[in-house]
Amino acid sequence: MTETSRPRLTYFVFRGLGEPIRLLFEDQGVPYEDKRVAFGPEWDALKPQMQFGQLPRLETGELTLFQSQAILRHLGRAAGLCGEGEVERVRCDISFEAARDAQQRLWDHFWAPGSNTAEAAQAFASGQLAEVLATLARWLGEAPYFGGQRALACDYYALTVVDEAAAFFPEAVAAAPTIAAYQRRMYARPGLAAYAASGRQSPWFGFDPARGIRRPSES
Repeated sequence: MTETSRPRLTYFVFRGLGEPIRLLFEDQGVPYEDKRVAFGPEWDALKPQMQFGQLPRLETGELTLFQSQAILRHLGRAAGLCGEGEVERVRCDISFEAARDAQQRLWDHFWAPGSNTAEAAQAFASGQLAEVLATLARWLGEAPYFGGQRALACDYYALTVVDEAAAFFPEAVAAAPTIAAYQRRMYARPGLAAYAASGRQSPWFGFDPARGIRRPSES
């Protein structure tokens, strides 16, 4: 693959909605350009070029794609990672939606007024988040991946949600052993292990100094 034919992902300096796409590329060994945009003048200049005024954007071949889920599913289809039969495809779709629901619970908490207090964080971790993780664990069941017996596109999205929960609420994820084991299993995959060890994986998630809210360690 030549340099000019590499997919080009444009997203912010933190993980956020661009991270599942990065994880897919890294795990699948696909060379790509990872253009990271800083808030301020750089983003202000770029924003008018975005179809929906937001990122991520993926440029690949003759296609320019927006919307993180559309990008991830496009890449998944191209790599055969959206399911080969209807049973596998349905499981992948359900896992996408389950991860989205879990992420929304996290985001609802972070944007809620007063959520940065120790009391609010503890109540969320032991209450709603514990329930969300338990629901994900029941859906995962005995399968090694949310995709079933193999990692599918939904797993890169699910992993970002688990990572986000573990960064801000490590005790809650540790108390959900099925989910904690899933996170370890994903990062034991050679491509993801190399990515995590490379220093290229951003330490920021979006609810931290990149958006002026907090660091994971301050949760």
